Amino acid sequence: MDVNYKIIGGDGLEYGPVSLDEIKEWIRDGRVAWMSRVWRSDLASWSTADRYTELRPDLARSSQAVLARTERPCGFWARLAAHILDQLIWGMIFFVIWTPIAQMRHWTMPVWPRELTDATLQQFFQEMSIWIDRAAPVLYPVYLFYDVLLTGRFGATFGKMAVGARVLMRDGSPIGYNRALLRWLASRLCDLTFCLGYLLIAARADKRGMHDLLTGTKVVYK
Repeated sequence: MDVNYKIIGGDGLEYGPVSLDEIKEWIRDGRVAWMSRVWRSDLASWSTADRYTELRPDLARSSQAVLARTERPCGFWARLAAHILDQLIWGMIFFVIWTPIAQMRHWTMPVWPRELTDATLQQFFQEMSIWIDRAAPVLYPVYLFYDVLLTGRFGATFGKMAVGARVLMRDGSPIGYNRALLRWLASRLCDLTFCLGYLLIAARADKRGMHDLLTGTKVVYK
């Protein structure tokens, strides 16, 4: 029994049924993309086009052809601005969660000393070290979930959305949650290099940092 396909077009209408060769032709024509809704007769259910292994090679080739004509790498300064905005946003989310916990346990935020002496500075840094140890179990999970969930689902955090950038796989396909997690972990490796890994963004023509190279991703203007 031949397998047939139907799609939901960009106009919201249903098209098909068509054969495998015909839907591959639609992919080459740009009518079907990774996230297009596709129905397969043997499954009798709708799913995104990237769920069907037989369509993935054509989807990848189509994406590469389109991106080769249209994509522009997102540069260092735009990504830095996006990073700063993300830091502010997830920082606010952290404090919303952290404040009631700190109040319940009577933990206070260290305050910069008015008089700068060896004793007051030593006390301040000791208090800051204690505060970081207490906050870390909340701070890093918030940072991780903020970055991974948004990048995995939308291809961009709020900061990248603000500058019009998107994270993609090198072949132009969506990044997904697993690769978003690996990319977040690779970014922590960049942190351990005193952020030198991020400077590759400024040095390379394709604007890919160390974390992009390690995980096979890129950041482009959408």
